[in-house]
Amino acid sequence: MNNGMNHKELIHSDFQIKEVEAVVRRDAFTTIHVHVPPYETNILRNLFGRENVTVFERPSKTTITPEQEYDRLCAKYGHEVVAKVFGEDDGDRLMEIVEGLMKEGQLPAQERTLEGTLAQEPSETKGAKKR
Repeated sequence: MNNGMNHKELIHSDFQIKEVEAVVRRDAFTTIHVHVPPYETNILRNLFGRENVTVFERPSKTTITPEQEYDRLCAKYGHEVVAKVFGEDDGDRLMEIVEGLMKEGQLPAQERTLEGTLAQEPSETKGAKKR
């Protein structure tokens, strides 16, 4: 447990991660659209059934505070539901998922350099393709 606490202390501020749109069919007459972090769709599927939750990618991001995310989900859905989906580990598994999404949003310096090079190539080769 102590190791988990140290793991959570690595992140101390708000962070931007991608967001998805979940369309939830609650019953025959009620459909709701919610914008949530991708891992939250697992809870929605658990509550409403996999067949009743459709997920769409969104170009926008949402702001989360990683070390508070487990508590936020427990307050919203109840500890039992969150523990059923992510395990009885006080949020350690959820933190691993959140950290994976945070890393996904960051490009390593090498990739950024490559992107900069690729962005310049079309203007350099444009002149060579004159007809």
